[in-house]
Amino acid sequence: MEIAKSIFREYDIRGIYPKEINENLMKQISKAISIKCINEGVSEICVGRDGRISGESLLNSLSSSLSEYGIKVLNIGLVTTPLLYFAAKKSNHKSGVMITGSHNPKNYNGIKLVINDSPVSGSEIYELINKDKSYTKEPAEIIYKDIKKEYIQEVKNNVNINKSIKIVTDCGNGAAGCIVPELFKSIGCEVIELFSEVNGNFPNHHPDPSKIENLSNLIAKVKESGSDLGLAFDGDGDRVGLVTDKGEVVLPDKIMMILSKDILATKKGKIIYDVKCSNALESIILKNGGEPIISPTGHFHIKNGINKHNPLLAGEMSGHIFFNDKWYGFDDGHYSGARIIEIILKENKKISEIESELPTIYSTPELNINVTDESKFKIVENFINEFSLEGEKITIDGLRINFENGWALLRASNTTPKLVLRFEGDSVSDLEKIKHDFLNELSRICPDIDINLV
Repeated sequence: MEIAKSIFREYDIRGIYPKEINENLMKQISKAISIKCINEGVSEICVGRDGRISGESLLNSLSSSLSEYGIKVLNIGLVTTPLLYFAAKKSNHKSGVMITGSHNPKNYNGIKLVINDSPVSGSEIYELINKDKSYTKEPAEIIYKDIKKEYIQEVKNNVNINKSIKIVTDCGNGAAGCIVPELFKSIGCEVIELFSEVNGNFPNHHPDPSKIENLSNLIAKVKESGSDLGLAFDGDGDRVGLVTDKGEVVLPDKIMMILSKDILATKKGKIIYDVKCSNALESIILKNGGEPIISPTGHFHIKNGINKHNPLLAGEMSGHIFFNDKWYGFDDGHYSGARIIEIILKENKKISEIESELPTIYSTPELNINVTDESKFKIVENFINEFSLEGEKITIDGLRINFENGWALLRASNTTPKLVLRFEGDSVSDLEKIKHDFLNELSRICPDIDINLV
């Protein structure tokens, strides 16, 4: 069987089902994972899957193959990625495999992997696939377990929700539907549900809250119902989107500002954020006595940063938020929602009032240019080498250039065949000039690219 190397990415494994990722490949991946586990002294691993149509079959293949290679399996079934991480944290060997296509189109699937409490890249697994390993004489045990009640109880014990609040949740027919309604009702919220039924065809909208167009139903329902806020989740529940009581979208770097102010009021420490976040986040962290650390984008890099720096909080512009102050340090969309509600009740203010106290930011959302997986990194490399505008260059992940009146970013997506851009200025005119000059430079250096921002 020919294996597509391109699906073994820096963060994880992700490809089209069944052309690039299928049950036969899952057996090969299971062998590689078992080799990694044995090298790490790990004999037991948790496994789960999101709501994609191919997920159940792929999980069965993964589970049985790991067992045949001698790894004891704790199968927690249909879950969000945070539930899988929670199960892994609670297990003896702190290891887990999540079958998920994350925010990719519905015909994709893939794997997120943590072994011995550390993330494992897809490229590392690829290097192990061709190594030899035989099945054990007797398959290891497979145990089936429902982790949701334990998780809900721990969240209830962790957050202080002392009165009812009305919220709208939009699970986008993703795996979050298996936990979000029950969780928020359990902590005392009045919950109006949108699209909680898990359906891998995503019939209502794609479960990606980083795209404003996917929030239109949520915005309308918050306004119509007079709710206190709206929460949206991606396909595997590890990212959150926030809509205020006025129906306005709060971008994730502003969510990070709200969370940073709250956490730093009682504890001082480090906060990690990715290269796509606003300069205003760094300023707020410093103003409130924290230590800001900028990171490459991607849960793989953020998790390694958490292991290295032990921050109180970490987050990305995509909506991944990692609480490490009184939670477990993994990205968890539904727990993030609970913490936002805790702040609203603690401050005794509407979320729109809390957001209005933050600096005014003149920025774009994340913008994309469609390219190919084969060309995207080379494009960024050429751009970095030939870029001629004056400014402070940060090249930990593509090129972020800080100007006196704002900044611009170009990086390659590690999960899709796209270039990722974002722009920010001190004023609307600064923003427009920075965007104009930066795109002109991109057009000069890379004339063959169709600069059609989406």
